[in-house]
Amino acid sequence: MRAKIAVGWVFAAALAPGIADAERILLIPLDSRPAAGHFAQMIGAMADVTVEMPPLDLLGRFTTPGQPERLLEWLQNQDYGDVTAVILSTDMIAYGGLIASRTDQTSLEQATQRIRALVELRRTKPGVRFYGFSAITRLTPTATKATAGWRLQLGRYAEIKERYRRTPTPALLQSMRNLLAKIPPLEIQRYDAVRDRNHELQKLLLRFTAQGIFDYMVFGQDDAQPFGPHIPETQRLRSLTNQLSVPGRVYFCEGIDQHANVLLSRALLRARNWLPRIRVVFSDEAGRKRIADYESKTVDESLRDQLFASGARPTVANQEYDYSLYLNVPKRAETPFNNFLEDLTNEIDQGFPVGVADINIAKDGTADSELFDALDQNRRLVRLLSYAGWNTAGNTMGTSIPAANVYLLARRTQTTALRRELALREFLLHRIVNDFAYHRFVRPQAYRIIDSNPKATREETYGPAFDEVNDFVRGELSRYIADTFRGQFMGQRFFAGSKQYEITALEDLRVSLPWPRAYEVRIEFKMQASEVTSIGNVSIRWPSQAVEHVLRVARRSVTDLAADWVVERP
Repeated sequence: MRAKIAVGWVFAAALAPGIADAERILLIPLDSRPAAGHFAQMIGAMADVTVEMPPLDLLGRFTTPGQPERLLEWLQNQDYGDVTAVILSTDMIAYGGLIASRTDQTSLEQATQRIRALVELRRTKPGVRFYGFSAITRLTPTATKATAGWRLQLGRYAEIKERYRRTPTPALLQSMRNLLAKIPPLEIQRYDAVRDRNHELQKLLLRFTAQGIFDYMVFGQDDAQPFGPHIPETQRLRSLTNQLSVPGRVYFCEGIDQHANVLLSRALLRARNWLPRIRVVFSDEAGRKRIADYESKTVDESLRDQLFASGARPTVANQEYDYSLYLNVPKRAETPFNNFLEDLTNEIDQGFPVGVADINIAKDGTADSELFDALDQNRRLVRLLSYAGWNTAGNTMGTSIPAANVYLLARRTQTTALRRELALREFLLHRIVNDFAYHRFVRPQAYRIIDSNPKATREETYGPAFDEVNDFVRGELSRYIADTFRGQFMGQRFFAGSKQYEITALEDLRVSLPWPRAYEVRIEFKMQASEVTSIGNVSIRWPSQAVEHVLRVARRSVTDLAADWVVERP
């Protein structure tokens, strides 16, 4: 028997405690990729919150690091009068971003100096909360032309070395020797030095958290395996966390790209003193104990950490809940998955609040097509609270959960209702096209173009070769976006407050590759809606920006009005 939903889905807006003041959150993202910052901006828009980032040229691009000193200046020069919180990547401040954190370009002394400058800035803003996140270094170096010949072998060597440390066997020793013969010795030294530097800086971040510099700190495990040097590193950080008595303010989560979303959710929920309760439904109960690709914890453990870090809590049987999260686990069995699909589609069709996180992601990054096809029917996708299915399990859960949290939070406060509802639908369309269509259809074709060009590689592509693949992605994905908008969103009606609207247009569409590769894509657009007013037995669609015009023509007859606006039978 389904537990009672704690907050009425249809009438949640009526429970609003008051009007939320306009506010900003400052974000120093992990890097210039859309997943690192643009996703958080779109989620913030649901709550009428501006998530403001520095100019993209300060954030670097792929192997070109960001500019920490200029980012610190940007933070210093902000007006904090309407700033609720600052969310920042300590890797961007210390090293110039995630990619730079995997290289030895920055010394520990220089990184420490930059963090200390941030600390001094933070001390001047006692009324603003600071949320930080830092990447526990992943197993393999970044995929570039320079590392292509040995990066996978180095990652494998680091993994086996940790296995050997725990259980030394001749077979593991021989595997290590075989791998060492394929890796430049200098690169092993660099790899170990980078890990040591990053670990030392993270211990310093914990001490600053204990001093109250960071109100909350997340350590995100970048791409990993159940074995590797990240395991003892994390154990030492956990031990220090307990010694410093800050376990309630520090979380260790899988993944790193999603933590702007996770901390945005936490900052907004804390500011409004709301703790959403989430009912989790798994596509296969056995999958809860599996370890997803590129992660070091079970699905259960990874999910728990994402929920808690976002400011939400899971429910147990028969507890009230605010929404259901349907989690499609890796390698799900067919029979429980079919039951999962039946329950999921029934809940959506009945209008219950539902979010979906698809972590059954293939090696090529594509989400589960059988799940997606079920959601694609009967316009179910546009009735979700959230959807995500990209890159890793942590990335996916840390996108779907915050989006659902923030949208429902916005319904509890009297935010701008039309903006909230359009922002939700914009994010759903973005996820559908970005997480599914791009990786399923467009990226494979983009790779074929790259592979056919002797001057291009999947790791890095520049010049005319980049222009060719970028133009292809822009044209092909724009077509998918237009088709999806027409098929799923165009003409959809929804209530925003007491008024009904209909989605009428997609505007300002921009598509491009943010980095010199086809692994991810930048997609930007805006939806437009018209107000729907019923008069007699007709429905008149009023463009939302046309209030003044309505007043001017108020004395004219309905027949005259029909000449200006599109009139439809209900």
